[in-house]
Amino acid sequence: MTSYAEPREKPKLGRPSEADLRLKNNRLGMTIFQLSWIMAFVAMIIVNWQLRFSYSEWPPAGVAPFDPLLPSSATLALLLSAFLVRRGVEAQRSGHLIGFTMCWRGAMALGVAFMAVIIYEFVNVSAAAMATQYGITMRLMTGFHFVHALAIVAVLLHVYRKGSRGHYSSDSWALEGAAKLWYFVTLAWMLFYVVLYWIR
Repeated sequence: MTSYAEPREKPKLGRPSEADLRLKNNRLGMTIFQLSWIMAFVAMIIVNWQLRFSYSEWPPAGVAPFDPLLPSSATLALLLSAFLVRRGVEAQRSGHLIGFTMCWRGAMALGVAFMAVIIYEFVNVSAAAMATQYGITMRLMTGFHFVHALAIVAVLLHVYRKGSRGHYSSDSWALEGAAKLWYFVTLAWMLFYVVLYWIR
């Protein structure tokens, strides 16, 4: 009696399987998303530069520049969190569930600490700065980034809850996708951080 293999078990030569095609599409979609949103962040940086060139000096006279000390600490925390996310993905792919949960928890804790600093910076813009485009654009940029960071921390939390229960396989797109979203948050902040706190 002749037996027949399932189509998914016997892919045609030279053609990717359905799972490979889905993963390729997911990665392409994520790349398009990241590029499009990075353009939105770059557009805000361009607006910031256009506004600063309309002033004879930046920050405007009578306005103290933003202190980079606390944001620099937050930036280091964010970079470390991105590193922990990467380590968590590697641990999960290697089958080390405890390593995944520890790295992912650390990454989320550092992400929350980062967001707390951003909120503090947002709230404590001086009245003198808020009377100028210097303070207004700072609030716009940090607020815009905070909303993205908050949403993606929620994604990390969702992935953590499922991953800690062993719901993901070693090649799960959910972990890879969540990690790439957090890398996006990190890159976007690095652009804003340099523009807001170091370029005068």
